[in-house]
Amino acid sequence: MVVISCSIGFVQHNSADGVFMMKTQAAVLIVAVVLVMGLLVGVVPDRAFAFRCGTGMVEVGDSVADLFKKCGPPTFKQTPRQTGAETWWYNQGAARFITKVVIFGGKITAIEEEDYGIAGPVIPAR
Repeated sequence: MVVISCSIGFVQHNSADGVFMMKTQAAVLIVAVVLVMGLLVGVVPDRAFAFRCGTGMVEVGDSVADLFKKCGPPTFKQTPRQTGAETWWYNQGAARFITKVVIFGGKITAIEEEDYGIAGPVIPAR
């Protein structure tokens, strides 16, 4: 025999095997945590830890030499004098996102995806 009863303080489920009690406050808290976690998944920044160019994979922490060997020269690059960090952009065509690679101290420190690239021949930065 199964009897289910509800009250403001708890939900009670009686069965032949035993009695199960669960406080509704705990259930509400669990649902709230799950909802908040679901919302946070959509708030993740557009940062990546790696990107593929050609047949190579480049990751945060790789050297500039590895980046250049695997991906070649960037489409565009910028070196602000104040920070010493370089920013390289790779346009891999209209069907893929432009990849922004931040370099500091000869190592890749960040990889971000930007808008879609452009089609056609792209002249690399010098």
